[in-house]
Amino acid sequence: MKLSDKNKRNLIQAALVSEYGLTGESPIPKNLSIEEVFDNELTYDIDGQSYKASYELDENGKVKIGEPEKVTKHITYKPMESLKATYSEILQEAGRRNANLDSARIKKIVELCQELLSSEGEPEEKKTREALKEATSVLKIIKEQAVMKTEDGVKFPAAAFAYVPDLEKSTAWKLRLWEDPTKKVTRPQLGAAAAALGPGGFRGQKVQIPSADLAAVKRKIRSEYRKLDVPDEEIPRSVRETETRERIFSYIPLTEATFDKGRATVIVIKAGFNATKDRYYPAEVLKRDYKIFDNMKMYVDHPTDEEDKARPERSIKDWVATLTEVTCDENGIVTGVAEIVEPWLMQKLASLRDKEMLAEMGISINAVGSASKGTIEGNETLVIEKLVAARSVDFVTEPGAGGIVTFYESDRSRDIDLVELATLREKRPDLVKILENSIRSQIGQEVKHKMELEEQIKEKDEQIEGLTKERDELKEAAEKAEKDKAKAEAQATVKEAVDKAELPDAAKERILDSFKDAESADGIEEAIQSEKDYIAKLSEAGKVRGFGQTKADTDKDKEALKESFKKTYLAQGESEEDAEKLAETAVSGH
Repeated sequence: MKLSDKNKRNLIQAALVSEYGLTGESPIPKNLSIEEVFDNELTYDIDGQSYKASYELDENGKVKIGEPEKVTKHITYKPMESLKATYSEILQEAGRRNANLDSARIKKIVELCQELLSSEGEPEEKKTREALKEATSVLKIIKEQAVMKTEDGVKFPAAAFAYVPDLEKSTAWKLRLWEDPTKKVTRPQLGAAAAALGPGGFRGQKVQIPSADLAAVKRKIRSEYRKLDVPDEEIPRSVRETETRERIFSYIPLTEATFDKGRATVIVIKAGFNATKDRYYPAEVLKRDYKIFDNMKMYVDHPTDEEDKARPERSIKDWVATLTEVTCDENGIVTGVAEIVEPWLMQKLASLRDKEMLAEMGISINAVGSASKGTIEGNETLVIEKLVAARSVDFVTEPGAGGIVTFYESDRSRDIDLVELATLREKRPDLVKILENSIRSQIGQEVKHKMELEEQIKEKDEQIEGLTKERDELKEAAEKAEKDKAKAEAQATVKEAVDKAELPDAAKERILDSFKDAESADGIEEAIQSEKDYIAKLSEAGKVRGFGQTKADTDKDKEALKESFKKTYLAQGESEEDAEKLAETAVSGH
């Protein structure tokens, strides 16, 4: 059985604990560590004392440790060994972080390390130490760079992915949410990530996420959709979770508040768990939705259940301040300025501050949010995914024993922000019917409007089709007119040239026929000259040479030659009449 060095060390560690009675009744030493593991020997340290012992490791992974021997540890500093280890770590860390090995400083030290480590002889110790010093500095720079993952030839940080189980192990990162480092999160990229979690996967590829982490991954994708102001109903089904509307209560003592002339800077809510850990507020949610608290009226004390039923809008007598200038920092701490309108409250707060009793009064919010079940840090809780509305931000006395703020439980069937559809149908069927009729009417109007738009689009398409056809016809006519014009000009030029040529009519007609479809007069001069040369050649062949012949013989020879020429022209496709004329011309020589 082949084991990795890490697994081998773990087996030996367990054997040491068992072999030397470091379990059960014997106290486990605070410092038990393995120093070196060789093929059949190891050294280890227990509470500062080093030991050496042999060991055997069988195929089943069982370890047998030999008798230990106390040894004294001597550390010998070897610059070359340190340089080798540092160089190896530079390459490893650069690979994990996708660091640019071509950058001047990194490239220089890599080349120097390669030169020193590959040299046949022992390099000068001074040069080795200088290289080690620079390599150590470069390694530190590389380690300060964030680990990156390359996809499609582009480097992305951990923040670009929905699933990041280990910040130092980029190969495990999944579901990229950034389209690129410039655009970052985009709706199409979120759609691809959501599809990868669906039954069919993204382009047939379904991503595998551990079940324990799946809810958090989906929550992150939903959060990114909401940052882009995508309505909840348009978020893909594959990343939706069952969400409920919940009342949000959170208490923050005034210990960290500051006061100045009727203004108190207070912490409204912080990211993390509430006191009872039944609600969890993610920092990204508070950073996105904190503005719901801006310009909220601040009252003294939360209303009792009876007071809330009797006067849900709260009494003006209890209104003591207004919350302004609300902000949220990177850690998800929401702060604001309480513009206090009741002098007695400012005096009370100042008195509590002077007596160092501000911890006994705090700020408590009364709000509504969307939540889904989740497990955070091992606690099953409701994770607030969206702050829907703030009802008030109140000054209240210190929370009860154990740091728990006790509030009345809202009647969900009466609280309009929390009421479910089933309850609404039961309690107010008339209201549900009105809403349904209104929605039907609205849908009808939208359908009608859509049909009208489709009809308009159809008309426009027909108009476009007609205009396109008309344009094509005009274009075709223009091209034909241009072609006809060029042809007419060419024909005129050809005719003029042929008329001037000293050729028999038959030859002229033949030239004109060959150019009858020409759109250019190019080649007419060559055609005329060719015809002249051809006739001249035939004429030369028809001349009578020698002496002693009679006129009768000459006429007889000419007639025979003419018949020969005529046959030639007929064979070339000339008409009987044309062949006769051409033969006559050829024999007579003019």
